[in-house]
Amino acid sequence: MNEINLWALGGIGLVAGLLGSMLGVGGGLIIVPVLTLALHLPIQIAIGSSLVAIVANACTAAGIYTKARLTNIKLGLLLETTTIPGAIIGGFAAAVIAPSILSALFGLVLIYVTYTMVTRQHFISTDTQLDDHLHPGEPGITSDNLSSSLKESYYDQNLDKVVDYKVTRTPVGLGAGFFAGALSSLLGIGGGIIKVPVMHLLMGVPMKAAIATSTFMIALTAATGAFIYQYYGNIQPFIIAPLIIGIVIGSRIGAELTQRTRGVWLRRIFGVFLFLVAILMFLKTANVI
Repeated sequence: MNEINLWALGGIGLVAGLLGSMLGVGGGLIIVPVLTLALHLPIQIAIGSSLVAIVANACTAAGIYTKARLTNIKLGLLLETTTIPGAIIGGFAAAVIAPSILSALFGLVLIYVTYTMVTRQHFISTDTQLDDHLHPGEPGITSDNLSSSLKESYYDQNLDKVVDYKVTRTPVGLGAGFFAGALSSLLGIGGGIIKVPVMHLLMGVPMKAAIATSTFMIALTAATGAFIYQYYGNIQPFIIAPLIIGIVIGSRIGAELTQRTRGVWLRRIFGVFLFLVAILMFLKTANVI
């Protein structure tokens, strides 16, 4: 690869790390489309490279979030009991699925993410009353002991107060975790596009805590998928190295910014960007470009 491509890979990693850590989505939503559309890499190579880079992104950001006590480690480990099996199944399935189908599936996922990020009903900003208790007084379908063990709190710099919350509907989260794990390995994404909305809207986890917990989980999920892609020879070190350098720098910046910003307009702009990328992925699947 020439010097321009190496710098391009580093820049891709920087942007992916910045936005991925701020939104708890890993960064694969940027890495995979750019590697396939702009650099013309096979999608299996792009997905494998993305998974390794995502591990670096998640580990960097997760350390910052954990130090700030935003991460709900108990919840993350609980949800990983179904997310990792999903990642294993998705990784082996990706080896036998045609690249055109993977491209089309990725485009569909991007359309969903666009709708999620642009529509206020799905991503509510962290400065609303829902951050104190998303559904106060509403009973979850978890047992009392499990709900009590998953109570958490953190100091919100933006709100300048301590936010207390209790996790509900853990069976829903476990089911969504399996689906997120399968998507992670199939498409080279972190799975946060599923985890963050489910934790925030259905399980009563404040937005910032959901992003931090999702980032912690992504490190485990993406590593599982990366091992499978390595087994099939779809990991290229000369592609991954500059990606990781950029993504580590970007993830540190993004994790710090998350603690100080609401990010409503950022999510909307990012959603529009993803919509355009989805259209390009569909055009590539149809051999138009």
